[in-house]
Amino acid sequence: MDERIDILDSSGEQTGRVAWKSEAHRLGLWHRCFHCWIVSPETPSGGPYLFAQRRASGKETWPDKLDVTVAGHLGAGEGTLEGGLREIEEELGLKVNPDELIPLGTRMVESKIPAGLDREFHDVFLLFRPLSPEDLRLQKEEVAAIVRLRLQDIEALREGKTISAEKWRGGETSPTSVSLSEFVPGGDDYLPRTARAARDVLSGGRPGNLF
Repeated sequence: MDERIDILDSSGEQTGRVAWKSEAHRLGLWHRCFHCWIVSPETPSGGPYLFAQRRASGKETWPDKLDVTVAGHLGAGEGTLEGGLREIEEELGLKVNPDELIPLGTRMVESKIPAGLDREFHDVFLLFRPLSPEDLRLQKEEVAAIVRLRLQDIEALREGKTISAEKWRGGETSPTSVSLSEFVPGGDDYLPRTARAARDVLSGGRPGNLF
């Protein structure tokens, strides 16, 4: 779905210009997105876990690829937290308070896409919350499934290994396997860096800015 978004300069500052998302992608205009990785703490039944989303097959960019748990463009005039909480509720059906989000910094990404060149600033956050399949209401136009990965297995992905995981869709679970090649390409060790930040928080530390 197309939407109006604020256009930034290469330093991430507002230019005062607003454009359609499709235009920004076609012309390679910088804009801002919200990213949130959800982590489920360790419980007697297992964990901790990191969640990824399987992008819907109808998505214009990176269809069927694995991605950050929640991701979305900020609308024109929309603040990061305001837009981020909206995205979490729209994509997963979860209501989240702003103080639950742990900031990890802003990631600068340029990638070629079928429509042109995607230039984005990603405001990245962690959210720690126990989850079950019944907690989620997936936005089918955006999210095909949620995949639960053991946090301790993320480094094995970085080493090129395939790991066991669990797919959640429609309130049901099924076993699956995952490799790093299934994720939206980044080139900056995005997934392992996020996993390390999650482990730092779980051990009582603060991750600081990763990007």
